[in-house]
Amino acid sequence: MNRKLRGAITVFTIIVVTLVSVGCGNSATTTNSAAQNAPVIRAALQGAYDTWPAWELSQGDQAKNGFQLKMTYFDSGPQQIEALASDQFDIAQIGPAPAMVGALKYNLQIIGIADDESLATAILARPDSPLLKTKGYNPQYPDVYGTPQDLKGKDVFVSTVTTGEVLLINYLKALGLSEKDVHITNMEQPQMLSAFSSGKGDTAVMWSPFTYTGFDKGWKVVADASTAKAPAVIFIVATKKFCDQHPELVEKYLDAYMKKEVELKKNEATLAAEYSKYLKEWSALTWDEKLAQTDMQKHLTYDLKAQLDWFDDSQGPSKIESLLSDASAAFTAGGKFTPQEREQLVKFAYLNTSFLKNLGKSQGLIK
Repeated sequence: MNRKLRGAITVFTIIVVTLVSVGCGNSATTTNSAAQNAPVIRAALQGAYDTWPAWELSQGDQAKNGFQLKMTYFDSGPQQIEALASDQFDIAQIGPAPAMVGALKYNLQIIGIADDESLATAILARPDSPLLKTKGYNPQYPDVYGTPQDLKGKDVFVSTVTTGEVLLINYLKALGLSEKDVHITNMEQPQMLSAFSSGKGDTAVMWSPFTYTGFDKGWKVVADASTAKAPAVIFIVATKKFCDQHPELVEKYLDAYMKKEVELKKNEATLAAEYSKYLKEWSALTWDEKLAQTDMQKHLTYDLKAQLDWFDDSQGPSKIESLLSDASAAFTAGGKFTPQEREQLVKFAYLNTSFLKNLGKSQGLIK
């Protein structure tokens, strides 16, 4: 498939002769086909690991899922939020920062977890960077490289309002700095890779699959989302309109996605070729099986039981609430959110756990 990595590349995973609207608006449609008459879910997805289960669900006969996916490619969360303004999707998978922006602007709902990319989201530097001379400057971050003197005033490439920027803010904080102490250039990941490859910039904040291209070029990890204590959890989100009008489809997607993800993770030792195929067809990336295997292993996934645990607030703030509270605090300190916006965010009205709980009840995990 000849596809360039650029935002809003639409891939139709179904053959549609005529689309008939179901309910209000265009949130769900059905194909005018005897073979496939399941409703369509419009999914806004990026090119990383978390899209793989959805891509697998889109292959072959989708009717068995109880829905069909119409998948659209985006480079980053901010692009997905822009698309939300014009009602271009029903469900998406994005990081905490764009999810919170979507919640503030468009009442976007967080409904589950796609994966955890903490080990695959990193700040990279060239091997001759002075940042690599010092490790553990701050004892509370023993595996983070760099000193304030080596970083201050440097040119940093980052995709802003993403998990990458959360990582950057935490990294700067570990060295006693803020975003005001460096020169930040906002770039999408493909453009960042090209610019950093040409010798521009001092550090680049990248996520999978672009981090591995950086490794191939000899770039080194200064900090990742794990060592900088900035968990890179990717959320499954849905528009409030879609949640209200088609709750049964939201549950079906969550159920099918989590089960497929569990299946893929369980068998990943034998699926390097399949994962490489997905990356080539969906993300236009050509990886050998060794690199594909490495990427699969670096992504953490959560089944339904684990997800219920992440969202459990019965004994106090849930893990998800703590993560979002920390992320919103970082962005407020950096001027991305106002104190009033953060006050709204920490009420967590956009955490919609009803679908996970319904699945938990139906599968005997909740009484």
